[in-house]
Amino acid sequence: MYTVNSFKRYLLFVVFLMTTCIAPSLASQQPNIILIVADDLGYNDVSFHGSNQIPTPNIDFLGYTGIILNNYYVSPICTPTRSALMTGRHPIHTGMQSGVIVGTQPYGLPLNETILPQYLNQLGYSSHIVGKWHLGMFKWEYTPLYRGFKSHIGYYQGCEDYYTHTYEANLQQWGLDFRQDKDLLWNYTGKYSTDIFKDEALRIINKHNKSQPLFLYLPFQSVHSGNGDSTHLQAPKRYIDKFQYIENGQRRIYAAMLSALDDAIGEIYDALKNSGLLDNSIIVFTTDNGGPANGFDFNAANNYPLRGVKATLWEGGMRGVGLVHSPLLQKQGYVSEQMFHVCDWLPTFYKAAGGDPSTLKNLDGFNSWEMLNTNGNPIRSKMLHNIDPLDKSAAIRVGDYKLLVGNVMSGWDGWYPPYQLYDDQKLLHYSNYTDKTFQSSGMLMLRDKLQKQYSEFWPKQVTSRLEELYTFYQKSDIYSKFRPNLGKNETSLLFSPQKSSNTFSGTPVTLNCGPKPSNASDNCKPNVAPCLYHIPSDPCEYNNLAFSKPDIVTELLNELKAYSDTMVPPGNKPYDDAGNPTRHGGAWVPWQ
Repeated sequence: MYTVNSFKRYLLFVVFLMTTCIAPSLASQQPNIILIVADDLGYNDVSFHGSNQIPTPNIDFLGYTGIILNNYYVSPICTPTRSALMTGRHPIHTGMQSGVIVGTQPYGLPLNETILPQYLNQLGYSSHIVGKWHLGMFKWEYTPLYRGFKSHIGYYQGCEDYYTHTYEANLQQWGLDFRQDKDLLWNYTGKYSTDIFKDEALRIINKHNKSQPLFLYLPFQSVHSGNGDSTHLQAPKRYIDKFQYIENGQRRIYAAMLSALDDAIGEIYDALKNSGLLDNSIIVFTTDNGGPANGFDFNAANNYPLRGVKATLWEGGMRGVGLVHSPLLQKQGYVSEQMFHVCDWLPTFYKAAGGDPSTLKNLDGFNSWEMLNTNGNPIRSKMLHNIDPLDKSAAIRVGDYKLLVGNVMSGWDGWYPPYQLYDDQKLLHYSNYTDKTFQSSGMLMLRDKLQKQYSEFWPKQVTSRLEELYTFYQKSDIYSKFRPNLGKNETSLLFSPQKSSNTFSGTPVTLNCGPKPSNASDNCKPNVAPCLYHIPSDPCEYNNLAFSKPDIVTELLNELKAYSDTMVPPGNKPYDDAGNPTRHGGAWVPWQ
């Protein structure tokens, strides 16, 4: 007969068996999660979106053999996106909806928010961050090591010099912002940040204990501009020299920055493969916002043919480059047209990691793992882009329709083709070179010549890398179990490099905007009246439908009102000169 004490001993024995035998088994089944974030990457800056200037073979490979997210949205600027990525909550619910944290502003992502590494650590993960934080640093409690990450090499602020690793908030506030964990790194001057972050990621991957699942958060610095009063775009000369067919100096350096990032991602993929981690990994690649095109923020990114730039609520500011790559996916090699928002990553990762997303409270994101895994039915039918009470602007998407209200930065509401010629950065504010009436025959001939140089310069180098990656994809046992299981109306994106023709199939996912009407630039004045666009048929936001569809405008305004009723005030704070690096030995450090 069992006594109370003997029953307690029995229970302890059962718990012991569960923790020593079952838990390791579960841990070995949990996927490694590699989350790579590019900073300020434009929609038209990856060749899987049809970029005809900058080849991105490693990024393309991940997309073509994984899932290309073609209805994917982020916030229009970096701090809000990173807050949503880490919390699964919309920035209007965390006070991060207005602008970014700059210099000595003493605020950050609220400490009462549980963030992604903390959730994953509860499931047994080892979490590391390599790169940019930008979610608060005025107190140590707001920095990565206090919020679930085991290690960090990188920087706290929004941008910095790629070689000196100093950050300028203004000419009176300038100092080193680079550290390993909590220790400042003064001896990395001259080392390019993309290489530093790549090497640290390789070190973590190669030394990782496979008995524990890995969460590696890789928010790269590229391709953000450097300091405003210093060199804006920076890359190693060996990369810049690859792009001589781009006459415009700014765009050439930008291309070099992106090419270095693409190579780094390729090396990280190879390390996962060679270490044996790839067969149980999920790789996600995303931008944090649209590209700062046409000289915005001293940059040369590109979102064409989308409208607008970073920090705007036009599609060019928020429609994100995104993909998922994993041998664990039941369906691979397809384009996802389901609506997906940056808030959705947290519950999606949590589900893939073996957690129950229904236990997570107050999330705005939706678990989309099954949807992505099987190319299943859409999970969400609407998304709030933003409500900014300081800038007095808002945008929302419900179904196929998008509504814009207020100050959506009309000064940056154009359609900006990529820089190519030397003078393009001077002309594109008022001249769209796709309209040949603005171009001399000599300029058109030069553009054609440079374009041919691109097509002649890259194919062998690009296809050789794609062949190498694809050969592994085809032969590896990792991928033999799952092949695209497509319906009769679906098309596989899996590409097959052909050595004989020096080409590869893998059709870029491009946008069809139709003809641009003559009144496209002035048929919407959101400061005067709301503007309405049908995004599937008009992704370039040419045709304002607000006057012809007043009922839909009313419906979306009511949706905005419902969201605004749940909004918390922005957390933005005035500058505090106590955080000035001149008071802390020339470095940015927590000062409160």
